[in-house]
Amino acid sequence: PSLLPITGGWRNGVHELLIVFHPASVHDSLAAMAYKTRLPDNRTFSRKPGYQYGWDWGPRLITCGITAPVKIHGWNELKLISARVITRKIESDRAFINAILEVSADQEMIMTLKCIESKAGISETIKVRLDVGHNEIRIPFEISNPKLWWPNGYGKPFLYHLVVESDLFDSAVEVPFGVRMVELVQEPDSSGVSFLFRINGKPVFAKGANYIPQDNFITRPDDLKYRQLLSRAAGQGFNMLRVWGGGIYERDLFYNLCDSLGLMVWQDFMFACYFPPATPQMAEEVRLEAIWQVKRLRPHPSVVLWCGNNEIDEAWHNWGYQKVFGYTKADSLKVWGDYKRLFDTILPDVLAQNDTTRPWWPSSPSIGWGRKESLRYGDMHYWGVWWGNEPFEIYRKKTGRFMSEYGFQSYPLPSTISYWAGERNKLSFSHPLMKAHQKHATGGETIETYLKRDFNLPADFDQYIYLSQVLQARGMGFAVESHRLAMPRCMGTLYWQLNDCWPVTSWSSVDYFGRPKAFFYQTSRLFAPTLITASVRLDTLWIEAVTEADLTRELELTVRVISLDGETIHTINEKVNLDRDHGCVLMKKALRELMTDTDKNDVFITAVLSSAGSGDIARCRTTLCRPADLVLRDPKVSYTLMTVGDHIHELKVMSEYPAFDVFIRFENDSEAVFSDNFFDLMPERPEIIRIESNKSISDLHEGLKVRSWYGSSDAKNKLPAR
Repeated sequence: PSLLPITGGWRNGVHELLIVFHPASVHDSLAAMAYKTRLPDNRTFSRKPGYQYGWDWGPRLITCGITAPVKIHGWNELKLISARVITRKIESDRAFINAILEVSADQEMIMTLKCIESKAGISETIKVRLDVGHNEIRIPFEISNPKLWWPNGYGKPFLYHLVVESDLFDSAVEVPFGVRMVELVQEPDSSGVSFLFRINGKPVFAKGANYIPQDNFITRPDDLKYRQLLSRAAGQGFNMLRVWGGGIYERDLFYNLCDSLGLMVWQDFMFACYFPPATPQMAEEVRLEAIWQVKRLRPHPSVVLWCGNNEIDEAWHNWGYQKVFGYTKADSLKVWGDYKRLFDTILPDVLAQNDTTRPWWPSSPSIGWGRKESLRYGDMHYWGVWWGNEPFEIYRKKTGRFMSEYGFQSYPLPSTISYWAGERNKLSFSHPLMKAHQKHATGGETIETYLKRDFNLPADFDQYIYLSQVLQARGMGFAVESHRLAMPRCMGTLYWQLNDCWPVTSWSSVDYFGRPKAFFYQTSRLFAPTLITASVRLDTLWIEAVTEADLTRELELTVRVISLDGETIHTINEKVNLDRDHGCVLMKKALRELMTDTDKNDVFITAVLSSAGSGDIARCRTTLCRPADLVLRDPKVSYTLMTVGDHIHELKVMSEYPAFDVFIRFENDSEAVFSDNFFDLMPERPEIIRIESNKSISDLHEGLKVRSWYGSSDAKNKLPAR
């Protein structure tokens, strides 16, 4: 954004504002030649969203234009620049806050201010003296028994609304605020140095994802798309989103929604992966940009961290650009010196002058994932899975103090692929249209490599799409479980990535059209306050759990070994206790104690935590072999469908035999919204799914399709129901 004075030449009559856009790519090339030292990419010579130049999940569409309203601000005597409320201190029964107003006056004057917040018991009138020029007014208040702003899952994100009135204002000013303190705690411990967010004095485990712009054309997403995406994330148990540095500073609505939903925001400044030059012109542009954005975003209680950039420090130290481009010592001093100027001086100085209420983190990650130190301190981007071709199980060993990036691709839903490719029965994964919507050089091959480790490759196109999503959910489930079980050593898990900017095969959990993939549905279990996991290692069953809830009662752990016919072979019931905020092992049993003559490929294991007062608290399932080796039965899925409200339907799904990752869709309604999907189905436990759809019951019956593991892999491991 730019603030430009227009007083010169102003006259009565009609005026025309002419804005000329020059091609960014031409500007970038000319600026790169003037800079002389070659940088990895010329895109850094323009302050434009980096992703518009193309990324490994998005197209190259270098747009230009004005993305927000153009306004003329005129004033006489006094101009209100900004208004915000900060929390100075929180005690057990009161909070101390400051209302801070920035005003500019063209003469000395006395201003009367009336401040009202009925919920906080604030009603006060004060007089302040204004000097010519810039004035900062600080008005201290006390709130008795304050309602605090908490992240989702830790309490309500309560918002107050301070109203400030003055006869010198055109209208009353409303200032929403939350009573909230934030700290980034980095303290030495037995594992290295901690990295955790403390909100209102309470350690918080961050659960969420990396967020990218919702479209290559910034103005295209409407308010509804924002509301749906963020409310769904909060509904799944998210409490943090990282606004990634290769995108945009989001519109006000995004931050307002995060405030109201309890979604903490890790806010990157908009720099990612490539070295930015710090020429005098660029440095000043960055400084003004940062001042504008910091002042705009600092009133929001959801914003809990300013981060300088994404992966530029790592790129300098680990990606070998110095060798690739043949940098001399002088070249290196110049490029790294520019980096230090921007991220060690300019941005910290802007924050020191404009917002000292939030922590600052220079670059994410602090250390590359190939270095052992990354497991001991700072935040970590772990890409050994996918980029390094490591197995999913490696997440148990490769868990750092705060996991701010990791991910795995899957194909989007069939309806999304049909949008760009037409009839799917004519498609193959080598089709030019499929390749055009896969921006990673080896994306399809990597999905297939991992898929063959767990499943037999299906010949059917839609089955392959389905299994790719099951695979992504399986791998990311390993990751989230590992991160949460490592609590309190690990205190955050943000996967890559929440959403897409166009229809594409990518790491997203929700595609461009807002259609959730399998992994997104599973986050409700993975991000729930209490998580239980089951895994088999060296012929031993491990049952582990972690909770962020106060489970003061003794819990019941029920472990069942179940045949693929649905018959329980062995049951264990034990009383267990679960300490808050610490991952723990509830049970370790040799498989020979649980089963004798039964083949591993003919059973699976479930574990359930329950209490007398709350019923089932958490559940999980594991197999004893890879899914491809299971001797699956035809589950014989059946259902009933009924309308229960205006465009609201209820689907009751049943099966005669166990079914895993049951996927429901309507071929004639790609916009139907499901309360759950990709769920396990047991004969004794039907699932009831709530569906929002504008279609009639008869249309939904006609278009309903059901898929599960049975029938989606090689037929040699399928048996008919007995």
